[in-house]
Amino acid sequence: MSKTKNIFVSHYHTDADKIENLKTILTKQGYMIKDSSIYEKKSPNNANNEEYIKSLIRPKIDWAGTEIVLIGKKTHESDYVNWEIEHAAREGKRIVGVFLQGETDSKLPDAFVKHGDSLQKWDGKSIINAINGDDSWNGPSRTWSSERATC
Repeated sequence: MSKTKNIFVSHYHTDADKIENLKTILTKQGYMIKDSSIYEKKSPNNANNEEYIKSLIRPKIDWAGTEIVLIGKKTHESDYVNWEIEHAAREGKRIVGVFLQGETDSKLPDAFVKHGDSLQKWDGKSIINAINGDDSWNGPSRTWSSERATC
């Protein structure tokens, strides 16, 4: 019997195609993944009003137990990714960073450096362990207190 995990995947818009790959590797670990993320393939949207977009995203993050942040070359540049992380932190959500395959040298979003609970490479077992509470940090050393910052 598979276990269910409710997640929201924060990502740079051009990395949206990796969300389905993420769900596949997590499903192979025996988990049913329920994803509330908003992305073009799943729910096309032509909205461009920032407050309206945030009003759509906010309840999706609130519903999820964990926010997974897909980290690629440009993720750190996204104002939305940083805002999503900040919102998840305010709501007390677990925040797990996952490097996209081959991108472990990518810069981390500032909000993730401040609020992230765990950082993992692209490995299903490690990601599931992080969702379940493993606080390991498989990336650049933290230069601040290991205590999670709160808003």
